[in-house]
Amino acid sequence: MGEYAWYPGRELTEHSNVARFCRAHGLDGYRELQRRSVTDPEWYWTHAVEDIGIVWHEPPLCARDARAGIAATRWFPGGRTNLVDSCLERQVRRGRGDTPALVWEREDGTRGRLGYREAARLSARVAGGLRGLGVGEGDRVAGYLPPGPEAFALLFACARIGAVFVPMFSGFGAEALAVRLADAGARVLVTAAQTSRRGKGYDMLAVARAAAEKASEVAQLVVVDDESAEPDPIARPGRSSWRALAGAPPADTVPLPANAPFLLLYTSGTTGRPKGAVHTHGGFPAQVGSEVRYNLDVRPEDVAFWVTDPGWIMFALVVIGCTLAGAGVLAYEGAVDHPDPDRLWRLLDEHRVTVFGSSPSLARALMTTTPPPGAGAGLRILGSTGEPWTEDAWRWYFGEAGGGRCPVINISGGTEVGGSLLASAPTLPQSPGAFAGPCLGIDAAIEDADGVEVAEGEMGELVVRQSWPGMTRGLWRSPERFAHTYFGRRPGRWSHGDLASRTGGEWFVHGRLDDVMKVAGKRLGPAEVEDAALADPAVAEAAAVGVPHPVKGEALWCFVVPARGPLAPADAERVRARVADALGPAFRPSRVLALPELPRTRTGKVMRRLIRDCVTGDPPGDLSALANPDCLEALRTAVRRTDGG
Repeated sequence: MGEYAWYPGRELTEHSNVARFCRAHGLDGYRELQRRSVTDPEWYWTHAVEDIGIVWHEPPLCARDARAGIAATRWFPGGRTNLVDSCLERQVRRGRGDTPALVWEREDGTRGRLGYREAARLSARVAGGLRGLGVGEGDRVAGYLPPGPEAFALLFACARIGAVFVPMFSGFGAEALAVRLADAGARVLVTAAQTSRRGKGYDMLAVARAAAEKASEVAQLVVVDDESAEPDPIARPGRSSWRALAGAPPADTVPLPANAPFLLLYTSGTTGRPKGAVHTHGGFPAQVGSEVRYNLDVRPEDVAFWVTDPGWIMFALVVIGCTLAGAGVLAYEGAVDHPDPDRLWRLLDEHRVTVFGSSPSLARALMTTTPPPGAGAGLRILGSTGEPWTEDAWRWYFGEAGGGRCPVINISGGTEVGGSLLASAPTLPQSPGAFAGPCLGIDAAIEDADGVEVAEGEMGELVVRQSWPGMTRGLWRSPERFAHTYFGRRPGRWSHGDLASRTGGEWFVHGRLDDVMKVAGKRLGPAEVEDAALADPAVAEAAAVGVPHPVKGEALWCFVVPARGPLAPADAERVRARVADALGPAFRPSRVLALPELPRTRTGKVMRRLIRDCVTGDPPGDLSALANPDCLEALRTAVRRTDGG
């Protein structure tokens, strides 16, 4: 990696959102804007929220009050707003009421759309229905829904009346759902009756009912696609239908303090209960509005599609960021490669998608297929998030999905970040897998264990030295955990846990620190090993982990999914040699083991710590996000067949 694979054309360098913003403020391009946004955040966020279109019912006294330090910075103090007004009602006032805010499709081919006017009215009626169930400001409403109009409308309905939306991953089982419902203290749970994936039905109502029975504060269960359901005051929880909720008299939009919470998103840890990240009406729209507008370059004429689930941060980021921009969002319920790999390309073409985002894992899964001629011809921006790229996957995504003409806008952040810390820029040339650097307004650095910035080319931990608007207001009901998790190791610094480096002005992420291996005294990111292994034609996918070793400290084990047929001993030995040739003899893998599939989350992230736990025999921790639990037995079998490293 390192050479530029893409250069921006005149259309982006002159007419992109960020180029226009720089020109309006007399700045010489993205890098000067990024520097100004960090040295003078008051200036940047004051002008950015105006450009993004945040509506203030009462203007804030300033953009930020940082007197209490990074962990307790107040954003837009004194301001009153409501993101529904900024995202939906403002677009109606601008004469865009009939413009699509949401289009959706389900795996069975069912389709629909919501214009901005209809979306505003639907969210107002659903908000009125929630009011009728006794929901008020600060009350939590959970959504256990697949991507589609209900998840979209429920997010805005909660925001409209000051309730806190708690989206849940649509693949959760009853226990994982119950734990989060209980922690959030959700009063209402809205669920689909069922969903389907790869042609198989999934009974969401049964899971929701079992979970709600265990979460004592859930008083009402609202069911979509269950038109016969009537309110039942005897059952616990009571039950009503989405039709009744959406048929209620509309509720008005409530002006709220900028720091009022609207979103409670859970992120899983390797141990302990899940962490609930709290996001606000002022900070979250400002953060994601900036990223979607200036990094992803979303414009009013665009339709954006990100392969995600309502339970993940990217759903809220895309929905809020794109509606702030007046663009349309495509939501798809099901697997994008079912019943055949061309399903994705049909979605992009038939819905005229112009901005498409996915994970590197999805690109790797699709690399064995060839898109039909002309597929994705309407795309102008590609996005990616979730994990580091391998170079071959990046080049496939860039060349096949984007036709070699679209920038790949990498973003990297997380649930607690409320957006991204690093991002690519549409006005700067790109190397495979690289970031332009920190996002606008993000004062990031790469430090060693002693808190000293590392030299160019060296790896260290990604940290942030000042607060940003999207930073979680805290962890739900866990102020001590918030302080310990993000500021305990480096006081005054946000410790993000990513291993990163910078070279030639570009930044690279090499994986999570807890995925990093230390072999023969040297730290090594899994992406480097996996990139070398994937260069072998026998390997379709790879995951590298470190296993305790009495001499080396850690031995390197590599788990691979064969590209064709079983993995022969000669294949495994060749993979070991490739890694050693690429990284040095000290990094020759001790074992190369074949698996039918790697353990992944539904968003495509490889769960390397789960692989490592299976090797070491440690408890596997939180498995609620695991999309393919059947892989565990194959993983354990592969480990049992070896005698260790």
